[in-house]
Formats: sequence, C-alpha cells, structure tokens
Amino acid sequence: MIALTDIARRSTTAPVTSLDDLAGPGEILVLVPHPDDESLAMGAAIAAAVEAGRQVHIAIVTDGAWSHPNSASHPPDVLSKLRLSEVKLAVSILTRGKASPIWLGYPDMAAPDCVDDFNEGMHLLAPVLEKTSAIWTTWNGDPHPDHQRVWRLAKQISFDRDGIRLFACPVWGRVQEPVPNADHTGLKRFPSEKYRAQKSQAVAAHASQMTNLIKDDPDGFTMATELAEYFVLSDEIFIPS
Repeated sequence: MIALTDIARRSTTAPVTSLDDLAGPGEILVLVPHPDDESLAMGAAIAAAVEAGRQVHIAIVTDGAWSHPNSASHPPDVLSKLRLSEVKLAVSILTRGKASPIWLGYPDMAAPDCVDDFNEGMHLLAPVLEKTSAIWTTWNGDPHPDHQRVWRLAKQISFDRDGIRLFACPVWGRVQEPVPNADHTGLKRFPSEKYRAQKSQAVAAHASQMTNLIKDDPDGFTMATELAEYFVLSDEIFIPS
C-alpha cells in the first residue's frame, strides 16, 4: 500500500484543468531533471498535447547516471547512454514519433543551481523558447534537489520571458513528505485515463529504473511496481507557479 501525501490525496478531487489552460497559445516546453520524470509526471498531458496538434519540446536536464552509483556493469558513462536511449524511446511513444528529447547532459545530482548555470541552461534552450507559451516542470516541493533546481531554472525562464505560463508537476512530493512551505495554491488535475496505455508504455521504456536490469548494485534505484502503477493510473497534478 502506497502512503500518499496530503497533496496527492487532495488532487483526486481537485478541479480539472484543460489542455488549453495548461498550454497557452504557443508551444510547450517540458523541462524535467531526469529521464523518466517526463513520463511519470506529465506523460498523459504530453500525449494529449501532441494528439491536439501542439508542438511539444521535451528537455532532460541531467543524465540520470547516479541511479546505480556502485554498478560495475553500468558505470556513469554507460548508464548515461542507456538512459538516453530509454528516454528517446519513451518520448517517441508519448509523441508518436513526432519529437526527440533535448538532452542537456548535466551530471545527475548536479542540475543548474546558480545564475551562471541558469544562463547557460537558457542559452541551450534558446532555440525552442521563442514560441514557447508554457513550461511544464517538476515541483519545488519534491524532496529531491534536482527537482527543486530545475523548477528554479524554469522559474527563471518564465521571469525572463513574457507570456510564459509555468506549471509544476509533483513526482516525489506525491509519496514522500514535501519540502515545507512549497506553494501548491491553485492545484489542478489533468485527467489521464484516455492516455494511460501510452503512458504505461513510456514508463516501461525506462527499464533501468523500472526493472532489475542492472543487477550488480544492491543500493541502486528500482521503482516499485506498485508505485509505477500509481503514477500511470492516477490523474496528473499541475500547480501554477
């Protein structure tokens, strides 16, 4: 039995949001810290946006190579390449082959977290920002430093560019105690039922995280099947930021 946080429980009866409200008139930038966050946090909304003819750009900030730090079979350079191949497959599933991930390649656990790094990140994303009207990212209430840092990067982008609406989508804050005082005002839910088969396939594409594919690191991360199913079967949470 998964222990849900108050935010996760309240989201089940939260007001429903629409794609138009989440996207605005232009293109969408999905900005997430790790390969798999795009599928877990907002996979259904990505699929819905693409189905509606929206242009969706999906940027992965870090290489995710810290998930199995003690693996000899998958040292960081090998695991980074594997996680890139996994997210390429996941994004192809969610977008029906219409998009490829933008791979920023920062080290896992070292997402940008200062003005100079934010400026570098914005420079890397500049080609897709001109027509962007919405950014979907992780939540600063997630108890993971990379999730908080990427939210701050997204917040900086939305400050610097007019007309961008920013939404945060909790991942770990749904099942672990959120960061104190993280704002969740205006929380809404996006109905995911129509897109759950697609989302399930995209989540499963991240085999290094969802299965025991990597067998030689007992301290490595593997998401419990029950938890992966929770993310697939639940509506998605969007918090205006």
